[in-house]
Amino acid sequence: MIVMLVAWLMLIFASFGYRAPRNAVVAASFIGSAALIAAAIYLIIDMDVPFSGPIQVSAKPLQRVLVEIQRP
Repeated sequence: MIVMLVAWLMLIFASFGYRAPRNAVVAASFIGSAALIAAAIYLIIDMDVPFSGPIQVSAKPLQRVLVEIQRP
């Protein structure tokens, strides 16, 4: 899935860059867009394992729900 996403984004960037004029605004927007897309892909990959890594999700709400479900 990630490979398909990256390939799709590369195709979009290539199609935009093919006809864009070379100036500072276009270069800055490409750099900004590439940074934002890289951050989004990083978050997708990092949240694949939500209980470890630099960004972690708390397990306490899940444990509370499990206790409530197991109550008779």
